Amino acid sequence: MNLKRISIVLFNILRLSLKLNLWSTIYFNFKTLPFKQAVKFPFHFFGRTDFANLNGKFIITDQKLRFGMIVFGGRHEVVISSDISTRIYNTGSMEFKGNAFFGRGVNLMVWDHGELTIGNEFALGTLSRVICFRKITFGKNVLISWECQFFDTDFHFIETKNHELKDNCGEIEIQDESWIGARSTILKNTMLANSTIVGANSLCSGHYSEKYGSCILIAGIPAKLIKSDVSYITDKSQEKHLFAYFALYKNQF
Repeated sequence: MNLKRISIVLFNILRLSLKLNLWSTIYFNFKTLPFKQAVKFPFHFFGRTDFANLNGKFIITDQKLRFGMIVFGGRHEVVISSDISTRIYNTGSMEFKGNAFFGRGVNLMVWDHGELTIGNEFALGTLSRVICFRKITFGKNVLISWECQFFDTDFHFIETKNHELKDNCGEIEIQDESWIGARSTILKNTMLANSTIVGANSLCSGHYSEKYGSCILIAGIPAKLIKSDVSYITDKSQEKHLFAYFALYKNQF
């Protein structure tokens, strides 16, 4: 990186320093990334942080590494907020495939040998948690509301009278363009196909992709099929236009 580019990066950091958690941002980038990546400061942190364990791998596979492409606690979260610390514990592997936006007070935990993969244009709402012991994969343009939780493990083991034990971990896969409503829980061995919408306060467990395919709305405890052939609008500019349109339309009556 030449001097001019370094100067631009430093200027951007100074410009954000009044709002950015500067110490956490500098520490995390240089602690977790190779120097050539760290100096581009792809990770930005706002608000309080708790770096409980950073001994695992942090991988960014997007070839076009960008300043502030992965944001924790930023202004994108406008509905609710929290003073709870963003917590990261990683002794496994976290892979980021592009832009990612995390609300405040999120908890990301990857246990030994666990693999967490986060697709491009990913968004996770405030106070949500992702607990990965085995493997959790999010596709691109996945939108997750606040206070959601993902567990690919039961945490503890159950023994039968015959002293039989079963694996207490599985995998979770959330494919592209999916939207998960507030306070939903996604358990181990759950697979959601492209363009799946999960209603608020739902509990998901099972291969919904095999049962119902893509472009579906599911909801409930446990979640069941509500509607087929649906998808959510991923274009934020179009979404903003629709809010304005329907607000105007309502005011005409």
